[in-house]
Amino acid sequence: MSVRIARLFGWYLITVALAVGVHFIVEFLYDSPPFTPHRIWFILDWFSLVGFLACIVAHFRYKESVRDRQEAVWEKISSNAAFYLSIALALAFIHNFVGSLAGGNDDLLFWKFINAIQVPLFAATGWKLSNEKELESGETR
Repeated sequence: MSVRIARLFGWYLITVALAVGVHFIVEFLYDSPPFTPHRIWFILDWFSLVGFLACIVAHFRYKESVRDRQEAVWEKISSNAAFYLSIALALAFIHNFVGSLAGGNDDLLFWKFINAIQVPLFAATGWKLSNEKELESGETR
């Protein structure tokens, strides 16, 4: 993946994290017919779905880049934790999102948990991707 594409996805993740975080906080302050909180969540969920895919790919790349390095114990632990957290949260998100699409079979408390973890995960991943630099050999980190 080129550095430009990684930076683009980084800024995408940061933007989605900000949008989800702000809406998570202010959703109780409004409830007018064209902009109900559920409609906004429905739109944000589609952007979040793409964001989860980007998170999983980014963390998999990071996990694979430190796999064979002997001196990178902390990086191996953190890359594995971030990768498996991304997968677990994406599965929880998809479960609730499909339940929501299938007629409201989703759990509101589960959504709150997902959104509370999603914001820092997307922000941290986006920050890491947006600051990605090319290495000497042309590979990315």
